[in-house]
Amino acid sequence: MSGRGDALKRFRYAAGLFAPVYLLALYLLRERFPGGVPFLLSIAIGPLVAAYFLVSYFLDRKRDDRVPDFLPLLAWGAAAAMEIHAFVPPVARTGVVPAALFFGLAMKFPPILSIPAILCSDAWLAAVPGPIGKEIFYTSAMALVAGGVGIAVRRGHRKGGPEVNGVQEAVARSRALVLPWEDSGTDGIPASGAMTEESSLLRREEELKDGIRQALDRLSGLTGASHVAYIARSASPGSVLHEGFLLSRGSPVFREISLPDTYVPVREATVFRKPFLEVGPGARRYAPWKSGPGSAPSGVAAVPVFREGVVEGVLLAVRDEEGPWRDPVIPAMELAGHFVGRDIERMRELHQGDRYFLRGEWYHEMVRKMAEVGTEADPEPGGGARSRREMVYAETAEQVRRQVDADRVLLVESGEDPGNGRVAWALSPEGDGPGTEGCEPLGNSYVGWVIRTGTQRIFPGAAGPPRSQGVLPGSWEREGERSFLVLPVEGRVGFRGALVCAHPQEKRFRKHHAEIARDITRVMQLGLSHVERLESLTKKATTDGLTGLSNRKAFLERLAVDLARLDGRHPCGVVMLDIDHFKGINDTYGHPFGDEVLRGVASVLGKGVRKGDAAGRYGGEEFVLYLHMADTERAREGAERFRRMIRQIRFAHAGKEIAVTASFGVACAPHHGKGVEELLNHADEALYLSKRRGRDRVTVYPG
Repeated sequence: MSGRGDALKRFRYAAGLFAPVYLLALYLLRERFPGGVPFLLSIAIGPLVAAYFLVSYFLDRKRDDRVPDFLPLLAWGAAAAMEIHAFVPPVARTGVVPAALFFGLAMKFPPILSIPAILCSDAWLAAVPGPIGKEIFYTSAMALVAGGVGIAVRRGHRKGGPEVNGVQEAVARSRALVLPWEDSGTDGIPASGAMTEESSLLRREEELKDGIRQALDRLSGLTGASHVAYIARSASPGSVLHEGFLLSRGSPVFREISLPDTYVPVREATVFRKPFLEVGPGARRYAPWKSGPGSAPSGVAAVPVFREGVVEGVLLAVRDEEGPWRDPVIPAMELAGHFVGRDIERMRELHQGDRYFLRGEWYHEMVRKMAEVGTEADPEPGGGARSRREMVYAETAEQVRRQVDADRVLLVESGEDPGNGRVAWALSPEGDGPGTEGCEPLGNSYVGWVIRTGTQRIFPGAAGPPRSQGVLPGSWEREGERSFLVLPVEGRVGFRGALVCAHPQEKRFRKHHAEIARDITRVMQLGLSHVERLESLTKKATTDGLTGLSNRKAFLERLAVDLARLDGRHPCGVVMLDIDHFKGINDTYGHPFGDEVLRGVASVLGKGVRKGDAAGRYGGEEFVLYLHMADTERAREGAERFRRMIRQIRFAHAGKEIAVTASFGVACAPHHGKGVEELLNHADEALYLSKRRGRDRVTVYPG
């Protein structure tokens, strides 16, 4: 972040914090000069400053590479509204200012911030004698009602959330060919060698440039111009330039040029949609550049190039020699413009056909791979294989990299608090994989703003006004990255957060890249919805409905897989436990209370096992544990720990507390057996010995 950007950011925040100080000064000034000229002049400051920040806010919103700063506008807008209420009787009588202000504060901020802000605003309005009697009661009542309604609406909004109606647009939809042309640095062919929308676009643009070159070559001979050019509005976000290429007489080389929007011939052709012609000494005022050939023209002509009634670009002709143009110059240029417009339309149709074909290819490929995710078993934690979700993330990142030609792709998942997030998946030249498990504060980064507002942003990385904040949190940044595309990803299920594309090249991303990436994330959401359905079905098939632990079948399958993986080279323990006198509990207190006891014991087992261990319900009041990498002594200690934890549980029934105990049997591989059936039989024999020896104890096989 540049020093200038830091200074701009500090200035804006300082300006926002200065609003309360201004209100305090206004109150003191009113006490000293009631109705005086200095006081009346001071009243105008608040609305003027608020108007300034309002204009700045809307100008920033029009730019793709700038995030509007709302806080100064909010602070000074509130200050101006409070001034108007306190000193303009007709407005004060309506009560609209405190009602809207207090409701807006409660909607914008959580109660921990909005309530103090409402109280401070209420106190100021009550302290300044206004045009309504009993001002303090009036504003306080308004603060209570409007603030309470705002808090209630905010909570309802947070619970409900925005509804997303699935895939809102067709995956293959028409987009405009982007002009002028960009240099990808790879001659339009991606590193993988496969045809993509990007390479198709660049190929059609090269074909279009060849057609325009031929038109300019003919136009130079027809008009006798020294220089002819085709220029179109720059596609760079926030740009005010027209870019294109120039052909000079006697030179076979086409060179790139750029002209500002304020250049009169361009403005006449694009804004007023009419030809421009200037001949003689007056043409010197319209020289397109300051030095070199063409800087002192004797004639300048420009005509708009139309396609379906839309101005696509401008044909520009500049004559250095004295004397008249070869007549008729404007009709000749309009004819050339007609053919250029026709070429643009033809290339767009060809590119649209390419896009439909390619979009169908990658779309069907993604859908096929998302469906194949269902055939893969979701690996157990610590198994080293990718989970189903990670398979979807990996395919999404790879498709974005291939179709958008990004250097690095990040899937940033939002936490419970939109101000926090984590990198769910990252793809870069160094490799791919998930980020850290925990969420990190997004701070005032642009990716956090995009997630909160649902607004995409494109940062070209070119020279211009500095950004007031970083695109990514500091720990996620990479040196050398200049261009960024940050796209919000929203949905009721699946994934909520943002997709970030980064590239070291300037002006790498355009709006059509955002459309491609958005379509890919929609397919990703379909894949994640499929994964969630599979997870739900798998959970129902493998989970005991009463206790939430693994059922017998799922536990035995997991045990078989782990024993095969260990292959007798490393120890592990199998523990069987049985709740003592459970039949008496059911007979004495009823089966509902017995179910509560089962759930309580299962909760202790489920929360107490380590990562890599497993707990399951074997049947009735009997449970089973798998202790990974545990020898005989560690397995015994683990069983003893669970026995003590179960003894400490208290179940309330009819005004009194009931305690339960459990008996344990332990068998360890490979010392007591290597197979599933052998270990379970030995653990069951040890459990039987615990029962015979008085219950509430741990016995290790062979006892």
